Amino acid sequence: MSNTETEKYFTKNGEPYFLISGEVHYFRIQANKWKKHLQLLKESDANTASTYIPWDWHEIEANKFDFEGNSNPERNLIKFLKLCNELEIDLIVKPGPYILAEYKNQGLPSWLLKKLGKKAFAQGENGNIISDDLVTYLSDEFLEYTFKWYDKVLPIISSFQKKNNGPIVMMQICNEIGVFQWLSGNIDYNPKVISLYNDFIKKKYNTIDSLNSVYSTNYQNLDEVKPPVGRIKTKTDYCAYFDFHLFFRHYYNQYITILKNKIRSYGIEVQLTHNIPGWIYGNASELPMLIGTYSEIIKNHNDIIFGLDHIPEFQSFRNAHSGLACNKILQAVQPNSPVWAAEFQAGTREHHVRAYASDLETFYFASLAHGMKGFNYYMFSQGVNPQGKGFYGKTFYYQTAIDANGNKLDLYNSIKKVNHFIRNEKVDLITSQTNADICIALYKPYFYTELTTSQLLKEKRLNVSDLGLFVDPRFLREEILFNGLMRGLQTLNYNYDVADLDNCDFKKLLTYKQLWVLSTEFMDANTQQLLADYVKSGGTMIIYPIIPTLDLYLNNCEVIKNELSIDFSLKKSSHKVSAFSIDEVFTNFSQKLIFSEINCEPVAFTEERDICGIKKKIGKGQVIILGFAFGYSTDEHLQLYEKILKQNKIKKQLEISDNEIQFFVRESDKIRYIFFINYHNQTKSFNYKFISARKKSRTQKKITLNPFSYKVIKEKL
Repeated sequence: MSNTETEKYFTKNGEPYFLISGEVHYFRIQANKWKKHLQLLKESDANTASTYIPWDWHEIEANKFDFEGNSNPERNLIKFLKLCNELEIDLIVKPGPYILAEYKNQGLPSWLLKKLGKKAFAQGENGNIISDDLVTYLSDEFLEYTFKWYDKVLPIISSFQKKNNGPIVMMQICNEIGVFQWLSGNIDYNPKVISLYNDFIKKKYNTIDSLNSVYSTNYQNLDEVKPPVGRIKTKTDYCAYFDFHLFFRHYYNQYITILKNKIRSYGIEVQLTHNIPGWIYGNASELPMLIGTYSEIIKNHNDIIFGLDHIPEFQSFRNAHSGLACNKILQAVQPNSPVWAAEFQAGTREHHVRAYASDLETFYFASLAHGMKGFNYYMFSQGVNPQGKGFYGKTFYYQTAIDANGNKLDLYNSIKKVNHFIRNEKVDLITSQTNADICIALYKPYFYTELTTSQLLKEKRLNVSDLGLFVDPRFLREEILFNGLMRGLQTLNYNYDVADLDNCDFKKLLTYKQLWVLSTEFMDANTQQLLADYVKSGGTMIIYPIIPTLDLYLNNCEVIKNELSIDFSLKKSSHKVSAFSIDEVFTNFSQKLIFSEINCEPVAFTEERDICGIKKKIGKGQVIILGFAFGYSTDEHLQLYEKILKQNKIKKQLEISDNEIQFFVRESDKIRYIFFINYHNQTKSFNYKFISARKKSRTQKKITLNPFSYKVIKEKL
């Protein structure tokens, strides 16, 4: 199995292939029930199984390994691999070193953590160990033991890979790198990390004069530059933290590179992968930030496919946009690889969360509508933790497809229905595409905040007002972009794509009718020039809530302002504006950009009648600048999105009588799929008519959907 760079789907034997996997943890299931679990997985029309291989489980004591079940039948990894082969089920393996998986010590052996010296552990700014199970990835001692573990487990993986007639087709490298830093806000200040950071700064700036000119400092030499600590109070603090974010992206890339080289040294040629976490409490607005965290790995390793952790806990209208938004952002950052879910919710980790089979079935079909090209049901099989090995308790996952004893649960039939649909549609579904006239710009530096904001503790090292700014990048990307624009467009049933401004095809960008850009006060000069050139070359850009006038280090940078000849001032006003003849549009900030009427068309006004939005023709294109922030919390926001879209005559693909129904149209060369999703707790009956230019429906068709359900219409082209 491999992925195609041009067609963005998996292939097997040269043919398009949908990866349908189920997570089955052999170490959490009695060995005499392995076959039953795998047979039921295969009978569900899945083609692949997935499992961690816990280091702690197999290296019982230092240099005492068991892969054949001599000390415990559930340690017989060799038997499990042979069983997968016997049943003709492909396998994804995840040997760590970290596995997390609610396993004690995240899968690291207890004996190892007792043996490691302080230098091997992640340390806070005070030099204290942050957590007993949190190591420094590039610690020499940790890597030494990791390689000893790899020297035992990698030969097994190599001998059972597909090229050697085994079942293994994919391998995950480590697990959710950097996740603890994001969740807790604790930064690793281990001396090894600091030494690498100092090397990074010296390589980046080369001379102290170069750094001083950026930081506005008077350091005498580069050795004086220390990593940032505490809250950001000055421009210099901000610059240091920005470089610290850049450094950690290089740090994670270095760690992955070391592990990958070790893996490849054993002749392992299977597809490599890594997973991206980010869903928390039913919200995925932070997941794109984690995608940005891995940007250096994605850039430097085209043989590693990143997969999303899609764990919404409970699917609802409130978070229905999250799956599509995350898919589109990952596709923009990783444009030559299929979008797939490494952890695709099947059941729930917490007993108090209810994940009903019918709800998850709707979620699964919505994910197909959103362009998913593969997924791993997590968890397909319930497990029971070995004595003392569970992080929380004995039972691992609830409401799965199969319980620990191998009995079918409600979710099994739903999964089988989804899998059968995929298998039946084959190439047509896999190669189907959506069409979009709208492109949303992704600017990764706005996602560099994992060191300055704690996800769980909500502690902040950055308050932008301390720097004389008012647009917080995290608020912008979460509430204005993710939960605002992206949610609003999906609610209105408009397709969109996402373009990574750091790595986009300029000619392709010009094929969209509109490019939406959400900006803070800062943006680098090259990107500002790219956007100005886009407009002058014939594009239509919608940019808000502010025009950037600073670079990423808060130095003056007014490329867009100068290139597009935009004159504005900043002024406080009430939170309500009038925009495109829509009154009382709520805005998030009191600060507004105020424009003059020279050479532009006013489109928005404050209550004081100051112009806070303009439309202006420039070169072959035009720009719409809205000097205010808005997301999606009122119906006026949806009206405003639609009014702006109509400026370029952007239309929906269907006429539908009930606008609360969401629909997605996918087309292959031969087949059109129309997915209808009812995210509401009431039965919906509605009429629809297809209005796309490719094939128009002359008559309206009627559909009835039960509460929180779906329907797929298939038409020949």
